[in-house]
Amino acid sequence: MEFKWIISQHDIDTLASFVNKHKENYFVKTRIRRNLSETIPSFSKSVFWKWLVACLLTTQQRSGPKSKISQFLATKPFPLDYDFCRESNNLEKESYDVLVNFGGIRRTNKISDEIKSNFDWLENNGWQKILIIAEKLIEARKQKPSSENIKTEREACLLAQDLKGIGPKQSRNLWQSLGLTRFEIPLDSRIIKWLNKNKFPFALAASGLSDENYYQLLMDGIQKWCLESDILPCVLDAAIFSSFDEEWPEDLDIW
Repeated sequence: MEFKWIISQHDIDTLASFVNKHKENYFVKTRIRRNLSETIPSFSKSVFWKWLVACLLTTQQRSGPKSKISQFLATKPFPLDYDFCRESNNLEKESYDVLVNFGGIRRTNKISDEIKSNFDWLENNGWQKILIIAEKLIEARKQKPSSENIKTEREACLLAQDLKGIGPKQSRNLWQSLGLTRFEIPLDSRIIKWLNKNKFPFALAASGLSDENYYQLLMDGIQKWCLESDILPCVLDAAIFSSFDEEWPEDLDIW
């Protein structure tokens, strides 16, 4: 059985009009600069770790410009950075204390457990896998965006799901936040709502996004739509995200 995506001129016009409407939003400009410019963001264990923690924090929690999550992530130095975790004698307890003391963060027990589990996974040969796939993504980022990049990006997202608390959505969020992906994007209820509003060929439910096969089916359609519209999925994601939130201040450059 085969599913075929057919993109009409009306679909292309709809996408182009929407992105054009939001292209001047600071959030969209930031995404373009981070994920599409010739200057590739630096990659290191510390940078990867911060964004991994960010993804754990934003699961089932608001992360808009005035949220406690965004305030926590903007704190300098970052309270749960890689050095802090590496030097900790009881990472689960100490990360829990940091989150509780900051205030306004939910799921602190679960997140502190995920932080400890993921740190252990990375330190026990996980870093080798992450660094290898990151190098592939960096090489792809040096080239003009191409549909051939999708396979590598998806491979990276599947690997990230070996981390505790990282599912289909957050695995895409992780690599996109690092500035290393352009085609695989985080799908959530906002994007589902936007797709349904703009007459996606079948009704969508956010509840299905935890299933990787369902997720990939939607991604295939979005990617084809974007490719035929000459718009990259990461830009569409930023436009949809910013259309649901108030404008992000220029001094809060997180996502």
